[in-house]
Amino acid sequence: MNIGKLRIMRTFTAILLTALLAGCGFHLRGQVELAPIMSAPWVTGQDPALVSDLRQALRQSGVQPVKDSAAATVIIDLARVEYSRSVRSVDNNGIATGYTLRYDLTYRVVDRVGRVLADNTSLIFSRDLDYKSTQLLQKNQEEAALQESMRQEVVRRIIRRLNGIALNEHSPGVGLVGLV
Repeated sequence: MNIGKLRIMRTFTAILLTALLAGCGFHLRGQVELAPIMSAPWVTGQDPALVSDLRQALRQSGVQPVKDSAAATVIIDLARVEYSRSVRSVDNNGIATGYTLRYDLTYRVVDRVGRVLADNTSLIFSRDLDYKSTQLLQKNQEEAALQESMRQEVVRRIIRRLNGIALNEHSPGVGLVGLV
């Protein structure tokens, strides 16, 4: 087979696979289409990294976060965000050999007239980190990576919850506050 035919076959195969994935409803992780009620969210909170990540995920979901609550269709209030590390295990000398990392968040969502769409929803994630005092730099980097991973999981959960709220806006008789 000559090179020209091989390129055409590869291109055709790539287009066919792309069409099949699009046709079956496949979406890249984190990409969720949100309903019009979520079209202009305002995100507020004390953790700048989480606020930034959530705004980016909202953009990927096809909405444009606003910078002023007066222009918002919904307000996403990251009311409490806490990151903590506690000793999980110690060796015979009393030196820590393992930690539990915890990411704890409470958020709520209200619409522009103040109607509560999601009331004080808590998300808690924890990861274990084994620790050796001789690997301080590597463990600091691993801890930062685990913290980033937990923050990204928080963002994915919030986006999924926002999608559930938006879907229930169009389903009469279904309560909004009890969704998870």
